[in-house]
Amino acid sequence: MSDLENPSDNPCFGCGPQSARGLHLNFREEVAADGSAEIRGEFSPRPDEIGWPTLFHHGLHFTVLYEASYWAALTLGGKVWISHGPISYTADRLPRVGAQYSVSARIVAREESHLRVEARTFSGAGKPCGTLESDWRPASLDVVRRAGVPLPEYLARECDP
Repeated sequence: MSDLENPSDNPCFGCGPQSARGLHLNFREEVAADGSAEIRGEFSPRPDEIGWPTLFHHGLHFTVLYEASYWAALTLGGKVWISHGPISYTADRLPRVGAQYSVSARIVAREESHLRVEARTFSGAGKPCGTLESDWRPASLDVVRRAGVPLPEYLARECDP
């Protein structure tokens, strides 16, 4: 198990330490029971992240799953990837505010120009909460720059030329 490096000046809403209002998610790389690599993290929905009474907001639950998927693509895929195509999100049960949950993500299919990532959330008792399946393609540094995205140098180095 190793914690993933996340620069202290990262402003991301999902994982950025500098985001004033963000989720401040932290991830680590682990080996799953089947021997495959996966990204894992924990989160505890706060009272101001409510949707229906006592329940974590659907959109924020999606965000947790999507953020874990991004970190799986980046870390396990070995470079910067961009999500594309349809995304499948299922909420079996929404996490409850104030309780601790876990999220995991892994690559379930891989080709040179394509990744499929599956992320899952679980209650502290191991009950499934939600699933997100997403497709990813390599990020081209040229396309990212033309789009005006100011990537920090450490991420720019991880893009396809």
